[in-house]
Amino acid sequence: MPNRIVTEIQTIETCPAPECNLLDKDVEQFVEELENYARLFEPAFRRREQWEWGRVYLKGLLGDTQRKTVERIALEQGENVRDMQHFVGQSPWQKEPAVIIHQGLIGSTLGEADGVMLIDESGVVKQGQESVGVAAQYCGSVGKVANCQVGVHLGYVSRKGYSLVDSQLFLPDEWFEQAHAVRRKTCGVPEDLSYQTKPEIGLKLLQVAIKRNEQAEDVLPFQWVAAEELYVDSPAF
Repeated sequence: MPNRIVTEIQTIETCPAPECNLLDKDVEQFVEELENYARLFEPAFRRREQWEWGRVYLKGLLGDTQRKTVERIALEQGENVRDMQHFVGQSPWQKEPAVIIHQGLIGSTLGEADGVMLIDESGVVKQGQESVGVAAQYCGSVGKVANCQVGVHLGYVSRKGYSLVDSQLFLPDEWFEQAHAVRRKTCGVPEDLSYQTKPEIGLKLLQVAIKRNEQAEDVLPFQWVAAEELYVDSPAF
């Protein structure tokens, strides 16, 4: 991987966005494909019932439900709301095994030697104060300071396509003040978690992805890392 920083934006051949020209029969075939895809992640769950609930949740996220809340997803699919809430909020399962499988799939289908890792953030506007990490902060989706959650994301792009690789929620420094101790406990924030800047989170996501490559059969190859000034101008990078 080159150890220099490129500050100019150059025009390169990219994968064009797909046209939405699907027929009803095409969509019907997706149901079976989605089942096959979900089964690839079964080894990431310690218990089969967790994987089953994961399938239900995945279908809900891709379904017609307008507001993707746990309650609405469960009701739309005729499932017990309390059981769905338990899976999302209280049933412990690890993210990393699923990300390992996901990163391997990206490498085997989209991987190219001169691929690009992308580091960027995205904000989601929230109405209340109950969501973990919510605060008045800059939200890129609306282009201004708003009450929102912000996540730092690691993406991958090649001539074959693009995909999200990994993500981590950003917690503003105010969330680590003593006045927010009860709030952190209520939201389930790990006690050993300390404040990290967005560039520090982005760099960590990149380093972890490289470490996965060292241990995986399906490597996610890349030659470049792209990020905006906030990240590449930071001491961490």
